[in-house]
Amino acid sequence: MDFSQLNLNLTTFAGYEALIAIALGVFLCLFGYKLKRVAFVIIWFAIGYYLMSLVAPKMTSDPTWQQILPIAAGVVLGVLGFSLEKLCIFAVAAYAVSTTLIDTFLITDPLYIALAIAAGVIVGVIAVKLIKPVGIITTAFSGAKLITKYSIAELAIAHYPNFPIILLATAVIGMFFQFKSCKHLD
Repeated sequence: MDFSQLNLNLTTFAGYEALIAIALGVFLCLFGYKLKRVAFVIIWFAIGYYLMSLVAPKMTSDPTWQQILPIAAGVVLGVLGFSLEKLCIFAVAAYAVSTTLIDTFLITDPLYIALAIAAGVIVGVIAVKLIKPVGIITTAFSGAKLITKYSIAELAIAHYPNFPIILLATAVIGMFFQFKSCKHLD
């Protein structure tokens, strides 16, 4: 394989952002439940960062503030994620399932988006009742999503047809590793 064609551009923040996302994805996929509070901080930071990055351009035209606001929102949600465990378990499970369904199957129809969100809410409620297995599954899928999404983006593969298969295989590896390494945890 000729690595010069991989389009890895690390001179921009976006290149570093992708590497950070992949590293966080590996952490979540393999160690998410074992270090669940740290995982909550990471996931909530990512949620806050992502949501504010969508809103910040509408709030200000200053590029500096457009970069600062998502980081600040990520920090605020990350701190909340650390301290509100059951709410975070619900929200992380609901968010992970909803966004994974929407992104994996490229859902754009409002009815199917609502169904994906409903599936996420159902899994969120179950997650609070069955914290360990659902925590392992959702952190493995959250990590796998970051790994797969940013790896494929950095490799400049547009609309990669095997995205769902790679996502599922990566998540299964993460779940297997976490279930094996977390047997002694409650």
